[in-house]
Amino acid sequence: MNLAYPSVNEQECSWANIEIAFSVPEGGTLQLVDIEAIKWSRKVEVGESKGTSGGRVMKRTAGTESCEASASVLRSGGIQIVEALEPAAEALGLVRGDEVAIGGVTFDVLIQHTPLGTDRIYTAKLLGCRYLGDSDDMKQGNDADMVEITLNPVKILTLSKTGRWIALR
Repeated sequence: MNLAYPSVNEQECSWANIEIAFSVPEGGTLQLVDIEAIKWSRKVEVGESKGTSGGRVMKRTAGTESCEASASVLRSGGIQIVEALEPAAEALGLVRGDEVAIGGVTFDVLIQHTPLGTDRIYTAKLLGCRYLGDSDDMKQGNDADMVEITLNPVKILTLSKTGRWIALR
């Protein structure tokens, strides 16, 4: 039998299977449903040593990991995030007059997918995030107002099926 075609009964993760939670110190856990997209990336940047090899790479350093993340949220979701960060900023003393600096608060984001018909949970953790920027996307028409938020995580981990957290470095 030709196995070139996959079973049509298999399920793959989709947006319908996602759950996203923001864990904010002093602000509790925020199960966010007013979110349209979340994007993250991570990479390791290594140094190279060539010595007198004629330009060939002879050695590499262990390198440093860098991570990026952003979320596109509905205006109501953006307000929920800010309101969850505000008490944490106050507890950290990040208040000057009537201004509360939420950009100094660190929080974690947990992203989980469970496709229908399976018991596997695909998990990623964005650790040590800070709310470092936002931009609005408003336009004429029927579309809801969107806010793009820069999350700036320190580390991103994914959970393997063995129960161990996978890091790049």
